[in-house]
Amino acid sequence: MSRESGFTLLEVMVAVAIIAIAFVSLLGSQSQSISMAALSRFDTMASLLAGQKIAELQLADFAGLHAEQGDFGEDFPEFQWQSEIRELSGDEIGINGADDMLKLVEVTIRMGSTDDVYRLRTLVMNNGLSKDSAGN
Repeated sequence: MSRESGFTLLEVMVAVAIIAIAFVSLLGSQSQSISMAALSRFDTMASLLAGQKIAELQLADFAGLHAEQGDFGEDFPEFQWQSEIRELSGDEIGINGADDMLKLVEVTIRMGSTDDVYRLRTLVMNNGLSKDSAGN
């Protein structure tokens, strides 16, 4: 009577179970990696777009700064922006008689209907020159 060598059904089932557990954990880490890459893309693009919008607002006439909202056109149609402008009083900045000197500008960037939000704040100072008096 010759005995053939091979695997028993139990050994094959244990090996398949181990491989299945390994694949499930690999699939989970791949999914998490894709999610982190998407979030990183949003953070990068939103920070660049917020910086661009802040630069545009800083170049605008100080007296004409007001809250606005919009999108970035055909280049970045999935991103929307919203600006909030708040005048700071002399008491808030710690300089007496400095009313109408600084405005707090906050730009909020959103992507589509997601909950991802990026906010950038800066101060804009009144240089005392309106566009009319500067010759523009």
